[in-house]
Amino acid sequence: MKKYFVLFCIIGILIMSCYYSLISGTYHISNDQLIGSLFEQNTDSQTLLILWNFRIPRLVVSALVGGSLAITGYILQTLTRNPIADAGLLGINSGAAFGSVFYYFIVGSYFIDGKELQNISLIIFGILGALSALLLNFSLSMSTSGISMSRFILNGIGINMGFSAMTTYFSLKISNDDYSRVNNWLQGSISQSNWASIHQIFPWILIAFILLLFSQKHLELLRYSDSHLRNIGFSMSYWRLFFIILASILICVSVLSAGNVAFVGLIVPYITLKFFKRSSKLLIPAIFINGMSLVTLCDTFVKNIFAPNELPLNSMIGLIGIPYLILIFINNSNRVGGKKFEKSY
Repeated sequence: MKKYFVLFCIIGILIMSCYYSLISGTYHISNDQLIGSLFEQNTDSQTLLILWNFRIPRLVVSALVGGSLAITGYILQTLTRNPIADAGLLGINSGAAFGSVFYYFIVGSYFIDGKELQNISLIIFGILGALSALLLNFSLSMSTSGISMSRFILNGIGINMGFSAMTTYFSLKISNDDYSRVNNWLQGSISQSNWASIHQIFPWILIAFILLLFSQKHLELLRYSDSHLRNIGFSMSYWRLFFIILASILICVSVLSAGNVAFVGLIVPYITLKFFKRSSKLLIPAIFINGMSLVTLCDTFVKNIFAPNELPLNSMIGLIGIPYLILIFINNSNRVGGKKFEKSY
């Protein structure tokens, strides 16, 4: 019963974060206006416009991005057997951003009558960029005894810087219109989110989430040592590639929607695992919901603290994530790179 109570609590937190996201902003919406607009009983055209054209799409995008980054962090932490593995720290976010910017560099916004084709092409380039960063990190971190966790983190930092530098270079080579669009989401902003943004990312996230739910047991098996998995005849290479592709898809759609947002995948799985067992069927949904709540709350904060101006979303999450990362490093300072560290996870 405890896990259901915890799940009920985190759903309550999500509902409250959604509520404050909808009513708060430069234009305050009262409870009566909110209820009337949601149930089409409000005749105030301004409130309807703000709520349905701006705040609800922004809320949905922030929630989807938060959930995607959270379960991506869980996938990467399980694959690497490392509780501080995060898409931002490992350079995967930067790889996805580079792939998308490189698309604008070689193609640009030329599909005037093919918006869907352009969106799919952009996502494919982002996925290829994310895969390149992750596979490069894996190849550089391999040793005779497997993947060196300390080397994996350090390589990730270097790859992150390298792809960020290339992203900046190619973003300066694209057209002015494409640059303004790219620069907006690279800073970690979802202020321009609309219903088209939701249609662009939702199918990818839904498919990846369902596949992860049905393959959760296989993901958990990858926590064990390679020698143990060989003894039981488990296909490590196939399933690792499968989950790497899932993570790359989720990272790509998140980057395209909110820019290079880090630390969500670091914070949320670590906290959620304090309340749910790895064997629990509620673990993946709980991680997704907690990720939704975190990003929604942070987005509500960044759009209100200096209204009508906004802070980048990743700056707010960084204020939470950096101290949390330091705390995890301190708690595991005598374990990083060794068997105790992997066993503790």
